[in-house]
Amino acid sequence: MKYLHHTFDMHPACTVQAASFQPVVSLHPDVPPSVAEHHLIFQFSTKKTTATAETCPYPEDCMAALHACMEAWLAREPYHKAKCVFARYFLKNAGEQRSQVQARHLFPAPCALSFIEQPPANKTELAVWLYLKEPETVPNKYTHYWTTEKFHLGGSVAQQTKKLLEDYQEWLQAKGCTMKDHCLRTWFFISDIDTNYPAFAKTRTDYFRELGMDETTHYIASTGIEGANGAPGSYVTMDAYAVSGLEPSQVTYLQATTHLIPAKTYGVTSERGVALQFEDRRHIFISGTASIDAAGNIVEPGNIRGQTLRMWENVEVLLAQADATWQDVAQIIVYLRRQEDLPLVRALFTSRFPDIPTLIVMGKVCRPAWLIEMECMAIYAKG
Repeated sequence: MKYLHHTFDMHPACTVQAASFQPVVSLHPDVPPSVAEHHLIFQFSTKKTTATAETCPYPEDCMAALHACMEAWLAREPYHKAKCVFARYFLKNAGEQRSQVQARHLFPAPCALSFIEQPPANKTELAVWLYLKEPETVPNKYTHYWTTEKFHLGGSVAQQTKKLLEDYQEWLQAKGCTMKDHCLRTWFFISDIDTNYPAFAKTRTDYFRELGMDETTHYIASTGIEGANGAPGSYVTMDAYAVSGLEPSQVTYLQATTHLIPAKTYGVTSERGVALQFEDRRHIFISGTASIDAAGNIVEPGNIRGQTLRMWENVEVLLAQADATWQDVAQIIVYLRRQEDLPLVRALFTSRFPDIPTLIVMGKVCRPAWLIEMECMAIYAKG
């Protein structure tokens, strides 16, 4: 993985962290040419206003400033050859900002756009994660389906969750797919998670059982985290990723190890990660991972440093199951429960992973005692 960090002259408070996967070029005539892919995280730094306070440098025009930097960066080599397939905006106030984004001129369809209220932890207005891929030069057998911003209004948490899942299953079936066989990654953003998560989790578990997913088969790599879409009365928002064309032997679910246990033991119906083996590379999705031990207990209660270190250990074990290391990681999203933990967590991540594109946002984890959670994506080159 090649990493790059850039600060923009036009807006010095705006930065981009980039991770680029450049495949090895094969000279064999029967091997189709491989394409590059990139993960980019654009975000703002803050400025000191007092000895302790930080504020956003562009409180009024941050969106225009960010888009100007993004447009300039995407016009550069090697990004101008790539197409954005997925973009997620992390917003301070989705109800106000969602209609102001106007991102389609930068990311035309079929790019999937995701907007979620998960404020950057440094109290700036927004941040963006982009996933870019160069166009395939020859047809391949895989179709990638990114689905974003699915939600329903009215009814209870359980009713909205059930309707979301039923609609997604119906949509996949229209594509010749199913949730059980083709959906490989989900994100569920739940408002007031400390109150609403139990009803959400039970509904998801029950519906998965209807589809034949349980502890004896497999679940879906998933993040369930606090977040909102800005629509009053909406409790649950879903983003998802599915792939058609993969054989079962190309999919490896990452779960039980000496450090981690199957998700069923602590009541979260999701795999800890999934690895997808393509001809020239392996994509590894590590779902929301926190500080937990082999008995399902929260490690280091109340200790943000201890929970961060244990979380890293767990993620490292999951990566190793897929023959990957931290050097293969292309992006990291970190979720914090407490604002006051940001300085220490930021310092820890900057020290351990200075190059990996990393974004820290405010998002409560599904257990109140979990102070931090992270997810990441890695790309492993097939030898």
